[in-house]
Amino acid sequence: MNQKQRKFPCVYMRGGTSKAVFFHKEDLPADEKQWPEIFLKVMGTPDVKQIDGMGGTVSSTSKVAVISRSARPGIDVDYHFYQVDIVIPRVDDSANCGNISSAVGPYAIDEGLVEPVEGITRVRVYNVNTNKVIEEHVRVQDGKACVNGDAQIQGVPGTGSRIDMYFEDPAGAKTGKLFPTGQKKETIDVPGYGPAEVTMIDCSNPVVFIKAKDLGITGTELTELNQNRDVMEHIERIRGITAQKFGFVDDFMKARTESTSAPKVAIVSPAQDYKNMDGNVVKAGDMDLCVRAISVGALHKAYPMTVAVATGAAAKIPGTIVSDILGEHNSDCVRLGHSSGVTDVLMKMDGEKVLQGGVVRTARRIMDGFVYIR
Repeated sequence: MNQKQRKFPCVYMRGGTSKAVFFHKEDLPADEKQWPEIFLKVMGTPDVKQIDGMGGTVSSTSKVAVISRSARPGIDVDYHFYQVDIVIPRVDDSANCGNISSAVGPYAIDEGLVEPVEGITRVRVYNVNTNKVIEEHVRVQDGKACVNGDAQIQGVPGTGSRIDMYFEDPAGAKTGKLFPTGQKKETIDVPGYGPAEVTMIDCSNPVVFIKAKDLGITGTELTELNQNRDVMEHIERIRGITAQKFGFVDDFMKARTESTSAPKVAIVSPAQDYKNMDGNVVKAGDMDLCVRAISVGALHKAYPMTVAVATGAAAKIPGTIVSDILGEHNSDCVRLGHSSGVTDVLMKMDGEKVLQGGVVRTARRIMDGFVYIR
């Protein structure tokens, strides 16, 4: 019996509130059809414990990033993101992860893919999933990406070195249109539940927005929402119907297995007090909107950055349910109160055209070496 395992060089990195195994494209098989099986084994999927792999049992820690030097003009590196499911053997690259995107700049600098510039190095990243560009401003000292700093992001203990991220021209990331159905909001009929008003937007990632009150919840719920099977089924049916409207599946029930990452789900409610994941009170006055995200069938313990950009865009465009809930808002900064605290997203708009969405993240290398699979 052959007892030899396969091994691949990799780096395990935290980016924002997520973690991923990073690979150089050149270290993986040239035949990309082999990658999904490798990534499943790297994460230990399918298994709710992911005990035989690197996965951390939630969607935000079951991710893979593949990086290579870019041949595209004005771009430093190409970045391909993969969401590895936990319960089913599926690897989905239909969407990007904004949090993991924040680790691409530091990774590229430290791996010698980008020439470091002391002070701040600008890294131009092409996201293969969405065909969009992300510019990252990474603090650099002695030729390496800085780790320590005074930037704090909600959902990550302590502080780190600030990374400024700018999602450029994020509209139509997957469908080519900001509002793929041509409507800023519409009412859909949800089998078994009745009508629900939603906004479907494609901005950094496809996202469907649902009003908390239409789900019969307050919008302040945390992980207890995962145990509310009726509400989670309601959400999944809405997600499936909108996945069909986005054009990702031909039958809404197929979204459960064929389009697990797109669209993302954001639940929106007015600013209100609540306790976050750490048990600390978040005040209504510190946010503009109260939001929750559902990622791969479970509550996200923070808020995905691509969803934050989409939320900021929807908030700035009159006629969406997000804008309706927010009301008049004259600032370019939209403060989002999520499961772990408050995140600011800075929107640069030209009327209803989304020019740029900006967020601040931190990231760091956790380990490097080889990952072994059987």
